[in-house]
Amino acid sequence: MRFSTPVLLASALVLALAPALVRAQGSGTGAAGNWELTIATPQDSTTVNLTLEQAGEKLTGNLSGRMGTVPVTGTSTAGAVALTARIDFQGMSLELGVDGKAEAESLNGTIRFGDFGEFPFTGKRVAATAAATAAAPSAAAAAPAPSPAPAPADAATVAAGAAGKWNIVISLPGMGEFPASANFTQDPAGVVGGTLSSAAGDVTVAGTMTGTSLKLDFNASTPQGDIPIVMTGELTSTGLAGKATIVGMGEADWTGTRVQ
Repeated sequence: MRFSTPVLLASALVLALAPALVRAQGSGTGAAGNWELTIATPQDSTTVNLTLEQAGEKLTGNLSGRMGTVPVTGTSTAGAVALTARIDFQGMSLELGVDGKAEAESLNGTIRFGDFGEFPFTGKRVAATAAATAAAPSAAAAAPAPSPAPAPADAATVAAGAAGKWNIVISLPGMGEFPASANFTQDPAGVVGGTLSSAAGDVTVAGTMTGTSLKLDFNASTPQGDIPIVMTGELTSTGLAGKATIVGMGEADWTGTRVQ
């Protein structure tokens, strides 16, 4: 399978929409109203808000979170809801599809992120006051205290290097997180190889480990061609942390936690 990093990053953007909700439209009947959707992803779940208006079988509305609002359009026929949207990010376009069944106070189904994959969701109707409250988080919640700096790697950690299995989290500032995994090898000269995996597939990586500094180079295959990516990071007592530079798209933060 191909590992499409633009799709991965755009999917991370969509999956990371937090419940900072749009203006409530009222509970309404059928599919119309304000819905709170919980999407189950491979490693975690995320909650977003869907606001719909209905005219006959036609639906219009927004999928919303702290990254803003994504317009959606679609239909509702005998409770069967079908919605589409398009996400544009860094010159890349990703099609979003939502298929579900509205029954009184519940809306359940699946959400599809382009070629990246399909995930189940469960939804419940929420009141206008609940949506308005969620849309205005407290200042303390909006500005969490910074985490303490991790301790330097000890001798045993340095000796282990990058070799082993890792849980990887790619973080887009202000957008959210996307999980992946990795299985790295490292020879005595510090040459690193292995595989980086996600629901989109596997990609082969290669690089070096110099002391506690890791550098990986690889290409992500996309329909528009290969995109070079460089991941750099530092090994500490808690794992790996660094930057991923994606040509034409900028940088993303990433962390790695060793699988015991």
